[in-house]
Amino acid sequence: MRNILNFIVTIIVFWIGSHYFSPYLSISDTQTLVLASIFMFVISLIYSFVLAMSVLSIVIGIGCLTTPFLILASLVLTPIKLWLLDKFLPGFEIHGFWTYVVLTIALSIFTVKTKGSSRE
Repeated sequence: MRNILNFIVTIIVFWIGSHYFSPYLSISDTQTLVLASIFMFVISLIYSFVLAMSVLSIVIGIGCLTTPFLILASLVLTPIKLWLLDKFLPGFEIHGFWTYVVLTIALSIFTVKTKGSSRE
């Protein structure tokens, strides 16, 4: 459920950005909007899986090396995804450094986080 909510939030953030801030973010059509959101969703899903495997491999000793790097990579993952969308998805254009910053902050704020479950 959390993943579906994050996918919908990404679509909404991109749509609002392209609709109200068209000089800075331009998305040509609905298909491009959905493709961009799917790309962001899939990369986040893969990253979450890799991070989980890294944390689980701490027992072996490999995770002690990879987990800190993956946590640091999470800080720059959203701007990298946005840059990849800008470069490789026709019809999706981001203009300016501050647009990357604002989109990264907006996506970070509105993304649904998981709560730790308390089992007794």
